[in-house]
Amino acid sequence: MWFSRIISSFFGIRKKTDLDKDLNNITLKKIIILFIILNLLFISIVLLITELFISN
Repeated sequence: MWFSRIISSFFGIRKKTDLDKDLNNITLKKIIILFIILNLLFISIVLLITELFISN
């Protein structure tokens, strides 16, 4: 839930005060999970793009 609220805040959907509350409640564990999720997403997008264009 916190992940979607932070992403929504970056896109300007929520108020700045809501983002401040979420960022104040973030822990090291949540930062690590967010980092891993973003890296996996990026790697899978890169692999998908290379698979589409290189495997002809």
